[in-house]
Amino acid sequence: MAFVGCHKGGDVTAQENKKTTPTVKDSKAVIALYKEVDSLTMAGKMDRKKMQQFVTDAVDYANAHPADTLSPHFLLYAGITQMQVAFTNENAQQRETQALQSVRILENLRHGYPDYKNLSLAFFYKAQIYENLGRTDEAKQAYWDLVHRFPDSELGKNIAAYLEADGYKKSADDIWQEF
Repeated sequence: MAFVGCHKGGDVTAQENKKTTPTVKDSKAVIALYKEVDSLTMAGKMDRKKMQQFVTDAVDYANAHPADTLSPHFLLYAGITQMQVAFTNENAQQRETQALQSVRILENLRHGYPDYKNLSLAFFYKAQIYENLGRTDEAKQAYWDLVHRFPDSELGKNIAAYLEADGYKKSADDIWQEF
């Protein structure tokens, strides 16, 4: 994955930036942390502490720089990473709390960036989270929201076919693999 973006805001001096965002890391630091987390995950060595740090840093960056073109990317990958953290947690209560945090991040992406090119993935992952939590009514609604919002996309068409033909019997992972 490659992050490319630009800041659309006006010039802010370092002193002003420190006053408004004292703990927000710059985009390069957020990207570097994501690459490290992703590499570890791909190697089968998930580091939940670093993953959680990426989520925090990415959300903080997006909140501090909403006009930056990297912000929606950061929110999407923060939501996905938070989902991974949640579903590797053995404590059921913590797993649900963390999964719902992921839903909130994805919802912030949806509302803050309605024209984001990868927004359909936020809808899909939200549905997948609900399905993995056993909240089938909420999952089904999230899948239908995806179909209605993105009817002409490949993902929207596949989810529509899944909902109609299979009567909502496959898991979200099965759908994703078929897609």
